[in-house]
Formats: sequence, C-alpha cells, structure tokens
Amino acid sequence: MTEREIRKYIDRLNKGKVGESIFTRQINKYVDVAKVWSEQPKITDDIIGNSGSYRFFFLKNELQEYVGAVLDMYNDLHWYIVPKHRKKGYLTTALREAILPYIFYDDREVQRLTIDYRAIGDKNYSGSKGVAIKLGFKAINEIETEFELNKTQFNWNNENLNETDSDINPDRFEELRRRAFFAYKTLSKISDELLMSVDDDKELKEVADEVRNYTWKLEDLEWEKMKS
Repeated sequence: MTEREIRKYIDRLNKGKVGESIFTRQINKYVDVAKVWSEQPKITDDIIGNSGSYRFFFLKNELQEYVGAVLDMYNDLHWYIVPKHRKKGYLTTALREAILPYIFYDDREVQRLTIDYRAIGDKNYSGSKGVAIKLGFKAINEIETEFELNKTQFNWNNENLNETDSDINPDRFEELRRRAFFAYKTLSKISDELLMSVDDDKELKEVADEVRNYTWKLEDLEWEKMKS
C-alpha cells in the first residue's frame, strides 16, 4: 500500500468522511485500531485476491487530529506520519504505549520490521531506524534492513492501553441485522440450487442457519450496549 493511499485514509478520518470504509476502535487517547476496506464488496468481485480488510493503527495528536498511521501486515509494519507532524515523537510514543502492547497481547510472539534505505531514502531510513532502536528492535541482517523484536524483550513499563467502544446507534444495529439476514437468504438460495442440481451443498445450509442466528446475536449486542 502506498503512502498516498495511507494519507488518503488519514484525511478521510479528519474530515469525518469515512463512510463504510474505515471502522475504528480507540485503544488509548491517542491511538485507534481500525479495519480499513480499500474497496467495498461487490457481486462482481474476483474470487481470487484480497477479499477482506487491512488492520491499521491511526495516531492522533493533543488536539485529537489524526497525524499518522501504522499498517499491520503481521510480518511487517509500515508507518507513515503526515510531514508537518514528523519529529514530534508521535510514532515512538504510540508504538511504545499502545501499538506494540496491543500486537503482543494478540498472541504475536515476535514482530518483524523492514526498513530499506533503497526504497525510502537515507533520511527516512535514519529516522525509522532510530524509532525501531528506541523500541528495542534489533537488526537481524548485515545491511540492517530487517529488524526484530521479541515479545519477551519488549519493555512493558510504558504500556498505556485503555480500549473504548465506538458509538453505534439503534438504526445502525437494525441495518446490520438486515444485512445478516440478507446473507442468510443468499446462502440458503445457493444451498437450494446445489441440492437440486448435484444433490450436495457441502453443508452450506447449516452455515446459512448459523448466519441467521446472528440476527438475534446482534440484537443481544444492542441490548448489552444499551445497558452499559
């Protein structure tokens, strides 16, 4: 994913125009974890290819303005800070207090990191390497482009996680229930066609029935949300 694309998501968040492309959850005052859909699902989508979301961490400043992002690619992290907000410590603080603790609590034992001066230039390489070293990452190759941090070697003293639910209203819950029910009907219809054509739906009807149950589970979630 390019820096231009990441900047686009940051700008959308600041303008409050995310639509259904970005879903955020605050993990501390200055960091949100998010699921980002670069494209909305369509009936014409190719079966092969990325069919899901990306996991991001979005960074905020003291004014609650989004100033940067970290893309979690599991075996690598790719970060971007809006130029005017660089060299202010936002990235280091967010990684130390929230992002890395969140990742390691998610049962990840080792975090890898690639910082390639041939791709980002010497100046950006120096800055990113400095951030990595401060956090405890160690180079694992001679040219120092691959870095690694083990969960057991991470300094947990600065951990500052405080997850907060995002706002969701009754109308949105109703919309999500309708979508779950539509998914149930779509799967049931596929099952019917397979049963009539080849006498085997590979237990798709059972999957459809389980999806239908989520219409009631979502209602339970709404009730729990209202009580909290």
